Amino acid sequence: MAELNKKLETYDYEPYFLTNPARKDMRQSDRNASLLDITTYMYQSLVDFQGKWVATDRGDWYITMPNARYLSASDTIKNITTGERYTIYEVLNTDNKEIKLSGTTSPATDDVLELTDDNLVNFVSGYSKEYKEKTVKTWVDTITFRVKRKEPGTIGKHPFDPPTEIKPRVRQYVIDPDYDDCHVMVLGQWFDNLLQFDCWAKTNSRADDLIEWFEDFMYRYTWVWKKNGVNEILYWMRTQDEEVSKWRNDLSARTVLYYFKTEKIVTIREHDFKQLDLYIEVDNTVPSGFYGVGYTTLPPSGKTQVLDDGFTAYV
Repeated sequence: MAELNKKLETYDYEPYFLTNPARKDMRQSDRNASLLDITTYMYQSLVDFQGKWVATDRGDWYITMPNARYLSASDTIKNITTGERYTIYEVLNTDNKEIKLSGTTSPATDDVLELTDDNLVNFVSGYSKEYKEKTVKTWVDTITFRVKRKEPGTIGKHPFDPPTEIKPRVRQYVIDPDYDDCHVMVLGQWFDNLLQFDCWAKTNSRADDLIEWFEDFMYRYTWVWKKNGVNEILYWMRTQDEEVSKWRNDLSARTVLYYFKTEKIVTIREHDFKQLDLYIEVDNTVPSGFYGVGYTTLPPSGKTQVLDDGFTAYV
């Protein structure tokens, strides 16, 4: 998994598990992702997704960027690996996104390329005023997200079904690495979340294409986010298509909902037991098992006979 605060992993077209054995670190995460972490992961992965490129047989400067939504001559592309910036000299094919670059050194096979902000699909929380005021010329496809539903998570098989974890429960106790006389109690609580994603475009056909593009993106990067702390991700539903005309630009919207299961972890430091003092006092003066003796009648000294099933008193 990715180091904390470092670049996330990327998907690969190759069938990795068919040619390589699975490793433990592919199935176990060392962190828990919140909703804020999830949307941050998605933004980083969207940048990575759109920057994917493949070399062509035309020459070193000819590449295709199949996931890019906007490519125009004179646009800038950054080489994250080397730091060089390329300029799109020509767009040869708009269908498969084949372009010719110009620069000093052509990109190597393992170099990571990244589009500039003007060529990236916008990914923002809600529909902010900044995007409402954009003109037609500066508009680019936009995906907005918001929390549709969040509840204490189920501990059953199906999302949102009872029974649910209405408060944190003890997950485990671990030895405190900093204090020898303490241990750490780890508490956790599951949450079921629905995130709504609205795909905005200038035309209906463009919006239809955008939501298909977004669903493909979600499919390819699900394992990356689960590897980095998201417990579960499920396709929930697609809602009714919309056309919105209350802003400066008439826009088409396509909405899809995804389910995310997250866990909130809280740690509490507790001191280990050092000494346990017990004080025991017998309230009844008559031993248990005496027959025919009341609480106020004591057996005479030396006049008791011990039997297997208790004491018998002779009076």
